[in-house]
Amino acid sequence: MSLDHDVLISGGGAPGLTLALLLARAGLSVGVIDPAPLSSFKINKAEGRTSALMQSAIQTLARTGVWDDCLPYGAPLRTLRIIDDSTGGKQAQIETNFPAIDIGLAYFGINMPNNILRTMLAMAAKAQQNITLHDSLSLADFQADDFGVTATLSNGKILRTRLLAGADGRQSLVRAASNIDVWQHEYGQSAITCLISHTGSHEDTSTEFHRPGGPFTLVPMPGNNASVVWVEKDEDAQAFMRMNKPAFAQALQDRTCDRLGAITLTSDPQSCPLIALRAHDLVAPRVALLAEAAHVLSPLGAQGLNLSLRDVDCLARIIIEAAQTGIDFGAQATLKSYERARRADVFLRSAGTDGLTRFVSHNVRPVHELRRAGLRTFSMIEPLRLFAMQQGMAV
Repeated sequence: MSLDHDVLISGGGAPGLTLALLLARAGLSVGVIDPAPLSSFKINKAEGRTSALMQSAIQTLARTGVWDDCLPYGAPLRTLRIIDDSTGGKQAQIETNFPAIDIGLAYFGINMPNNILRTMLAMAAKAQQNITLHDSLSLADFQADDFGVTATLSNGKILRTRLLAGADGRQSLVRAASNIDVWQHEYGQSAITCLISHTGSHEDTSTEFHRPGGPFTLVPMPGNNASVVWVEKDEDAQAFMRMNKPAFAQALQDRTCDRLGAITLTSDPQSCPLIALRAHDLVAPRVALLAEAAHVLSPLGAQGLNLSLRDVDCLARIIIEAAQTGIDFGAQATLKSYERARRADVFLRSAGTDGLTRFVSHNVRPVHELRRAGLRTFSMIEPLRLFAMQQGMAV
């Protein structure tokens, strides 16, 4: 049976499109399936959800050719500020600053609007002759055999490929149809995201308040603008989302402790329940999972998209190397090398983020005091603070 694509990717989010561009630029034929109308995407204003992209993610995106076009829409993170505000009142706050320059970096990363990044990638994919966008469609079913995968789309179209990459999110059909089990945890919390403008300067500093309901983070955007990631218990988050805009904006203003001056809400707030998820396996016959089909993390620590793009980088390198040497990159031995290469990073980052999320939001008094003592220690002992930053940036 002849191949329609060397690789078929289910999922046209930033990870799936990045993988498509890396493979296409290496000469492989790639198909991308997604329910969104990717081929008609155009640059619009930034939306509420953003991602703090660290150095390794930026390097991966740079290889797609779109990063320079994305850069004007993002802002550097030169300092990370953590404030324990769990007792209430400015006098009781404990503050620790982590400047990137202290470990020899100009910045930790770039905060980028998710919709801008995805649109830039979609526009580049549309212009790439080795990529076919099967957009406004979804994957309905697939069958793997010794030589490839036969995929059926939602419109009945049948495609043949050597490898199916599942980048189709936390409700992944590719993962479910491959009978791959997951570990999953629900935190009973939701993340509210939005954009604000402010009269003060953020000074390229990301400020994270730790409170009993969850962290409240102000992340720099270009100019006097910032993105907000506000974690609350589910019932409290729902109550805030039901507020009218003036009341919601005042609630935001109160939680900033006036760190950025007077604020104005510039995007509609969005809310999403927090879960942690990790697939037990990253591969199945002729199938590789990546990004949120393989792992979902809480937003604390900004690891989610960075981890996903490391999946992309690893899988692309393995596929391209196999193709260049004449090896079947859809064979189980090749896919297992991807799984071995990614397993430790995925497990450690997901377990670490899960533990940190529980620790930060836990308000039992001994844990609460331990958290505050830890921040005091980082403030006072510079070698320990530097070590923490170096480990946080390590891949």
